[in-house]
Amino acid sequence: MKAGRKRAFDRDIALDKAMRLFWVNGYSATSIANLSAELGINTPSLYAAFGNKETLFKEVLAHYVEQYAAINYHYLTETSDATLKQRLQACFYGLIHLFASSDTPRGCLLVKSVNESDSAVFPENALLYMRQQGQKTKQLLMTLLESDMHQANCAHNQDIETLVDYLLAVSYGLAVQAKAGQSETALKSVFNHALSAIPNH
Repeated sequence: MKAGRKRAFDRDIALDKAMRLFWVNGYSATSIANLSAELGINTPSLYAAFGNKETLFKEVLAHYVEQYAAINYHYLTETSDATLKQRLQACFYGLIHLFASSDTPRGCLLVKSVNESDSAVFPENALLYMRQQGQKTKQLLMTLLESDMHQANCAHNQDIETLVDYLLAVSYGLAVQAKAGQSETALKSVFNHALSAIPNH
């Protein structure tokens, strides 16, 4: 009888499994042994595929952003007849659904990782990546608000950067509340209250 063919290694599936492990345990508490067991490969194969724990974690963060978080950002960048508030609501509702979903660990992997980034063992390349992603998200929001207010010929004395920083701070808080068990409905209600800070045209 012929031996069964080995299942081909699927990098995306492996990254998704590693992502969930880091998301639940955090970087420091996730060991190579944990990762090998979760991915179903031995340690030499894990190193061959991903280099080491640090490079795997960096790739996991990118996987999370690209496959889970950033899919909601198209509401901010695509041409739309929706109002500014409608576009912001659609984007943040998508993020809230992610934070509170039962399909993935609750909360946000980036927020969880930021909270342990002052650890001596936290990888510098991962911290740099998270900072870059934070700046990209901030710039997306800045561009949207500036464009909308320019098109509306809106003269106001509110600082756009402060509004964006406020929305990002609210998003951070929503992720923490979701991790603590707050319902998706309640989180959306909180965001709608925060949205009132955005001026009407």
